[in-house]
Amino acid sequence: MQELDRVGEIWAESDVSRGRLAVLRALATEGAMTMSDIARVRHISRQGVQRLAKALMEEGWVEAEPNPRHRRAPLLGLTTEGLAAYRDLAQAEADRLNELARGLKADDVRAASRVVEALRIRGAATPAVAEKLER
Repeated sequence: MQELDRVGEIWAESDVSRGRLAVLRALATEGAMTMSDIARVRHISRQGVQRLAKALMEEGWVEAEPNPRHRRAPLLGLTTEGLAAYRDLAQAEADRLNELARGLKADDVRAASRVVEALRIRGAATPAVAEKLER
């Protein structure tokens, strides 16, 4: 566990909070989204997303764009600087995880990846979807 704490240190050293990371990761993986969409997929309150998005906009990493589907709910997207910053941090995290995985058997890493993905899906899934996954 101490080794995994070092992975978290990568984010801490960058002054990026877990909340800001959640918003950056959502936008990097899903593309432009409304604050409500981010709140839903990252399990953060909408008000929390508003606070985080404001800070990320002040940082110049996130920008609001008009939403053709809803006038009052702008789409948030990463700026060029935001995407570059996220990629740098994600690469540092991947490098650290690869370092930790060195020497592990490939089958063990694949099995662990499947378990983590199943847990991620179940954590994000509605009760109806989670029930289907268990079948």
